[in-house]
Amino acid sequence: MKRNTIYLSVFCIALLTILVCAPILAEAGRGGGSDTGGGRNTDVSSILAGLSSIKFILGGIAALSGLILLKTIKINRNTRTLLMCAVFVLFGVLVIMHQPSPLRAVVDPVTALATGGAITFKKATMLAFIGGLSVIGGKLFCGWVCPFGALQEIVNRIPVPSGKKIKLPFKISNSIRISLFAISLIMILTTGYDLYTYHGILNPFELFDWHFELVLAVLVGAVLIASVFVYRPFCYLVCPVGLLTWLLEYVSIFRVRLDKEKCNDCKKCILKSPCPSVKAIVDGDTLRPDCFACGVCIDTCPKDALRFGIWKKAKA
Repeated sequence: MKRNTIYLSVFCIALLTILVCAPILAEAGRGGGSDTGGGRNTDVSSILAGLSSIKFILGGIAALSGLILLKTIKINRNTRTLLMCAVFVLFGVLVIMHQPSPLRAVVDPVTALATGGAITFKKATMLAFIGGLSVIGGKLFCGWVCPFGALQEIVNRIPVPSGKKIKLPFKISNSIRISLFAISLIMILTTGYDLYTYHGILNPFELFDWHFELVLAVLVGAVLIASVFVYRPFCYLVCPVGLLTWLLEYVSIFRVRLDKEKCNDCKKCILKSPCPSVKAIVDGDTLRPDCFACGVCIDTCPKDALRFGIWKKAKA
C-alpha cells in the first residue's frame, strides 16, 4: 500500500472517530441549559445525554467496520445478509434509530430553513453524522447503519423464479425521488408541513418506535413486498436520506472504483449485483445510481478490477 493511501486511511479513521465522539461531548456540554437547574441535576442530565448518544458510537463502529471489511476482504451475498441482520437487530430493535429518525434529521432542517424555524441540536447532529459518514465512504450510513435499508436487503434475498428480480431504471426511480422531495418542499412553503412526516405517510422509521398505524402498516407492507423483487425500493424511489447521500457519493473519499486495465468486460459483476449502479461504474457513466457499498460486485469480479478505495492517478 502506498504511503499516501495509508495517510489518507488514517486521516479518515481519525475523522470518523471525531465525528462519533463530537455529539457526545457537545451534548454533555449543554448541561447548563437544563430546565431543572443546579449542579447535581445538570451533571446527571449531561451524563444521560451522553449515554443517549450510544447510537452514534455504535453507528460509527458499524460504518468503520464496513469500511474495513470492504477494504480488506471480499464480502459475498450470504455474509452481507448476515451483517444486515445484525444491523437491523442492533439499530432497529435494540438501539432505536429514532428520536430523531434519519428521515426527520434530513427533512426537518429543510422545513426549519424554509419556514424560519429552529433546527434542533439532535437533528443537526444526526444530519452531520449521516453526511460525515457519506463523505468518508459512499453510503456508509445507508449501507451499514440504516435499519430500514437493512430490512429491505434481507427481504430481497427471498428467492423468486428466475428473471423476476427487477433493476429499476435509475432515471425513472431518481426522477420519482426528486419529484417527491420537490412536492414536499412546495408543501412546506405553502402549508408548513412536509410530505414525508405528514401523518407519517412516508416515514417507515416510525416502525422502530413501535407505531403501527394503518397508513404506516400499508406503507411498510408495500415496501417489503416490493423488496422481494426490487433492491431497496424505498431508498431508490422515496427516501430523502438516500437522495442526500446519493449526492454526497460524488465527493466520497472511499467508494467502488474500477481498474480498467484489469477489467475484461465479462459483465459478471453486473449480472450478480442486486443494484443498478455497477453497470454505470463499469461503463464510466457520469450520472450513477446509488451504490450501497454491499461489496457483492467486488466479490464477483474474477479479475479484481473492482475495489472499494480512493481515486488513483492513471498511469502515464
